[in-house]
Amino acid sequence: MERTDLSAVDPCSAFRELASASLDDELTAAEQDRLDQHLETCAGCRSFVDRSAGLNRRLRVHASTPDPVFVATVMADARPARLGRGGWARPVLAWCALVIFVQSIGPLVFGSADGASEHLARHLGASGLALAVGLAYVAWRPHRAYGLLPFVGALFAATVVAMVADMLAGHRTAFAEATHVAELIGIIVLWIVAGSPGWDEFVSHLPHRRSRRSGALGPTK
Repeated sequence: MERTDLSAVDPCSAFRELASASLDDELTAAEQDRLDQHLETCAGCRSFVDRSAGLNRRLRVHASTPDPVFVATVMADARPARLGRGGWARPVLAWCALVIFVQSIGPLVFGSADGASEHLARHLGASGLALAVGLAYVAWRPHRAYGLLPFVGALFAATVVAMVADMLAGHRTAFAEATHVAELIGIIVLWIVAGSPGWDEFVSHLPHRRSRRSGALGPTK
């Protein structure tokens, strides 16, 4: 980009123009070298550059004003972990992970699981081990709970359906299904740590909650 020639009246005017363009990263390499050489010998231009740079920083960087609504929105989207009073959720998750891990060793290593075929037993053991690792990881890094919830939620639904179907068909007793207690507890605690997504919407549609709101605000037309 062509710059203005040096003025006989103000020989530094062109260099001040170059300095302003330099702050916006608009100079070519040759123009920057020309400006640097001039600044080595001109105290007035150096002072101009310092003042301009300070003004530029103040205009571009300034303190933000507090915005509680924005902070609340960001925190809600971030899904912060809820560990309960005294942080009880983490040790419960760790305990569930340990129990499930121990229960998964037999099917995975020895291929035995309540009369199932060896192939199926190993698959069951691998699934249990994956769940144990997931729960242990959330006990270590609770803020990861929400990301793991879709997988664990699907496993929870499938486990409950399978348990009910087996008991109704007479293949398993309720006592025998107690082996899944650690899995169910771990999944529920994981959901709590993830912020209990969906709970507020569910509760808001309950009859007693609607009647309570109506009583507090008066009848609506």
